[in-house]
Amino acid sequence: MNRRRVAVYLIPVGVTLAWLIAVVVGDQLGRVADNWASTVTMIFGSFLAGSSPGGAGAVAFPIFTKVLDAPASVARTFSLSIQAVGMTAASAVILLNRRAIEWRAYVVAVPFGVVGLMVGLFVLGDPDGLFWGFRVSPAYAKVTFTITLAAMAYAMLMMLAANDKGADRCPVWNNRVTVGLAGAAFIGGGITSLTGTGVNVWLFLFIVLLAGLHPRVGVPTSILTMASLSIVGFVVLSLVHGQFDLGFNSAGEIVSVGDRTAPVPLDPAGTDLVGFWLAAVPVVVWGAALGTWVVHVLHERPLIMFVGVLALVEVVTTVLFLDDLRSNTALLVYFVSGLVVALVGVRLLRRNRRALLGFPAEPRP
Repeated sequence: MNRRRVAVYLIPVGVTLAWLIAVVVGDQLGRVADNWASTVTMIFGSFLAGSSPGGAGAVAFPIFTKVLDAPASVARTFSLSIQAVGMTAASAVILLNRRAIEWRAYVVAVPFGVVGLMVGLFVLGDPDGLFWGFRVSPAYAKVTFTITLAAMAYAMLMMLAANDKGADRCPVWNNRVTVGLAGAAFIGGGITSLTGTGVNVWLFLFIVLLAGLHPRVGVPTSILTMASLSIVGFVVLSLVHGQFDLGFNSAGEIVSVGDRTAPVPLDPAGTDLVGFWLAAVPVVVWGAALGTWVVHVLHERPLIMFVGVLALVEVVTTVLFLDDLRSNTALLVYFVSGLVVALVGVRLLRRNRRALLGFPAEPRP
């Protein structure tokens, strides 16, 4: 067994041991047990974090908001905080295994994604709220993300039908590619500020659908980008904003978040961010590493199908479990019209991508 393979195993082992020591010394085992639902949720979410451009937030956000009754802002912060662990571990595995990455895309996407994240937090969010809430309805953010994933699923199906495998590197890197990628990262960063994930999907769509890269390159590139933004989000929201600094009363209810006092005591079942995070850490470091291995060993067609199916699952679950779609006519109209525009747009963008990005025309058969 070579050193790189040993290092790959040492990453989840080391994190798990550090977690175990911290939980035992801090007497947090009971808190971890109380938040078992977070552990179960992230069994699948962590696999996505290491295997797809959807990220762990694609699972965590809907499950936490609809099943666990957590506020959307809590689900957003949890997604970023747990991805800072899981997707960073997956990124380390990717780098150790020397997987193909489009580094130019990463270098452009991270700073513009961070700008989009911060603009989204301050313009669309409320920093004075306990968990940095939203000025817009979280349902619209979730639907926007779902529409994006639907576009990704459709793009994967188009590639599968055309037997288009893609390239390992962008064939032409010009100002149009840079500007387009920066715009996609900025928009994705804004969505990330609401749902905890998004920049990875927008980056993946751009470099795979338009720039013509192979999904095997697009997936790890998107994972590294999302890991970087997750670390920024974790530092800003969980540490600087103080969302990991929870105060409890004698009844076990949350009465303060950072230096902000809760207007009424909060039930920790839906707001104990630290408990959620602690219960999920040992799962995500193993699941994300497993996901990176699975996506690497898949051949081209199964890989494209895998990514497409994951995106379709997100669309179906949103339709089934987002109650606002049945009670808010404006949201339903936005969802339906957005899907139509996205799917038609994907087809037109894919068909005209060479002209849009200034690539040379494909040679005639």
